[in-house]
Amino acid sequence: MKASRMAVSGIFCIAIVFLFLHSASAAVMDKTISTGQIRIHYPDSTPSSCEAILIGVGTSQSRNDYDYLSEELNEYGYIVVIVDHNPGNMVKTDATKFRNCALEVKANLVNWMSGTNCTRIAHWIMGGHSAGGQAAQNAVSGNATLADAIFSIDPYDCSSTGNVNIPALYWGFDVTSCFVDKNKAAKAAYYRSTGKRVFQKVKKVYTWGPCGYSPLYFHCSFCEGHCLACTNCMTTPDYFFLDVANSVKKFIDAAFYGTWSKSNLSISSPTTPVTLYVDSDQP
Repeated sequence: MKASRMAVSGIFCIAIVFLFLHSASAAVMDKTISTGQIRIHYPDSTPSSCEAILIGVGTSQSRNDYDYLSEELNEYGYIVVIVDHNPGNMVKTDATKFRNCALEVKANLVNWMSGTNCTRIAHWIMGGHSAGGQAAQNAVSGNATLADAIFSIDPYDCSSTGNVNIPALYWGFDVTSCFVDKNKAAKAAYYRSTGKRVFQKVKKVYTWGPCGYSPLYFHCSFCEGHCLACTNCMTTPDYFFLDVANSVKKFIDAAFYGTWSKSNLSISSPTTPVTLYVDSDQP
C-alpha cells in the first residue's frame, strides 16, 4: 500500500488513523440506493472495459469496513463495490436482498462512473465476507446470470448453500474464530463450486498481542476494525491485503484472459503463509 498503517492497539483508533493515511490514488463514492447502501472504490485511471468486484459485508459490518482491501484491489485497476444489502440490521445472510442489491448496482454502475474512462463492465465478480459470502453463494447459485465469477472472504456457513459453476476464489483460515466453523466456511464453499475453483487457506499462526496469545490471521482480518466481539487487538499487516489483492488479480487473469493453471494462480512472492488448492485438490 502507498501509505503504511501505524500499529494501534485498539480497534477504535483504526478508523481515525485511516482518515490520515488513506491513499489518494483512488476515489470513493457512497450511495444509498433502494436496495441497500454501497461504497464504490475506483482508481484514478480506469480502462474503458472495467472489471467490477462486488463484496457483500459480513455480520454487523457496514460499507465502510473494507477500505484497505478495496484500495489494494484498485491498484490493479478494478472497481470495487462494497454492498450492505441489509443496512441497520446485523443479519447479512439474506440471498434475496443480496441479489436485489447486486442487480441494482449492475443496472447503474456505468452511469455512476460517468466522468471516468469506464464505459462497460467486462466481468462481474461477486461474493462477500462472512455472512455476505453466504448470501452471495446462494444468490449466485440461484441466478445463473448474476455474476461471471465469485470472490468470497471466509463465507460464514456454506455447508448447505447451492452449488455454483462459475470460476470461484475463496479465502479462508486454518483456525476457527468468530463463531465460525472453518469446515463450513471457505472450505465448504470451495466444495460447493463445481467449476474452476481456488481456495487460498491461510495457515494457523499465533502471536502475543494486546489480547494475549491470538491468531495473527483470522476471520475478521479483512476488516479495518475487525468484527464485533471478534478481534485480536492488532492491526492486520499491510502485506495481507497486498497478497489478497494479488490473488484476485491472478484469478481474474487466469479465468478470463490467460491459462487456468495452479502455477498461474499462485500469489507472487506471498508474505502471508497460505496453502493453495485448485480444482481437484482436496483441502
